[in-house]
Amino acid sequence: MSAVTRASLRDWLYTPLAGVALGVLFGGLYGVAMRLTSRHSMVGGVMTFAFICVVPIVIGALSLLPVIKPRLAHAFLLPTLATTLTLGLSLLLRVEGAICIVFALPIALVFSVLGGVMTWSVRRETERGDKRMYAVVLLPFVVAPIENRFDSPIDMRVVESDIAISADAAAVWEEIVEVPTIGADERRPALFTSIGFPAPLSAVVDRRELGGVREARFEGGVLFLERITRFEPKHALAFDIDSQEELIPPTTLDPHVTIGGPYFDVLEGEYEIEETANGVVLHLKSRLRVSTHFNVYAGAWADRVMASIQDNILDVVRRRAERRFERARSSE
Repeated sequence: MSAVTRASLRDWLYTPLAGVALGVLFGGLYGVAMRLTSRHSMVGGVMTFAFICVVPIVIGALSLLPVIKPRLAHAFLLPTLATTLTLGLSLLLRVEGAICIVFALPIALVFSVLGGVMTWSVRRETERGDKRMYAVVLLPFVVAPIENRFDSPIDMRVVESDIAISADAAAVWEEIVEVPTIGADERRPALFTSIGFPAPLSAVVDRRELGGVREARFEGGVLFLERITRFEPKHALAFDIDSQEELIPPTTLDPHVTIGGPYFDVLEGEYEIEETANGVVLHLKSRLRVSTHFNVYAGAWADRVMASIQDNILDVVRRRAERRFERARSSE
């Protein structure tokens, strides 16, 4: 490289555009590096406060440090771009699936912008960040050992859904006690499928009584064994759920969002049929476990995804029960 070229490059590195580009690049690559090494570092994996919240703060800070006299707009825009670069590269490199990217995006953006705003407030009048400020890259390794001293709290949550059905209780009961294979044409667009969660396929029961076991199957080889704990024909069906997580292929769900894993589980389900003047209202309730150091956020996502699954199932039951009811009436 000639002396002229080196001088030109050096001059370019001190332009505002170069500061912006380097900031996004530094932040994005730091995030990817932390993800690639998360399992083998002190951070302890991706399902930690240190990774989910603190790493984005560092990404946001790094995106501002090379910028010459950053503006407040930079504190919002550059962390957003750096975080998007981190998640995009993680998806491209297949170290994260679509489900995890969707889950992580909102909280990562919030904390990366927080890191950007804090950095802007410290050095908004300076040409370039003090090199000592780059020590912020060590922050997750300071927080992680403190976090690891505490067990993840267990948050038990209940998600309830219901749907009005123009059919009698007998027709609805037959559609919930067992579920023949759900065809692709019976499904409606839903949040859980749009982010890559497997769709429900079928449910069969070995015997219709207390203690009977339902096998509920989802796409991708996901299986739940459901032991019946309440069996009231035409009124209620409840069951304990045993997630067969060891049978779930790793290509179906990322390990840190696997149902039955250390962070999430579905424990119980219950259908109740409420008769009304216009048919019935079918209620579906699930009890979940969420175990992370950021349960407020993780629990909100678990509730939303579970509600989406339940609404999808109830819609299939409604359409099938109404057809069954109409066939029964027309045959009388």
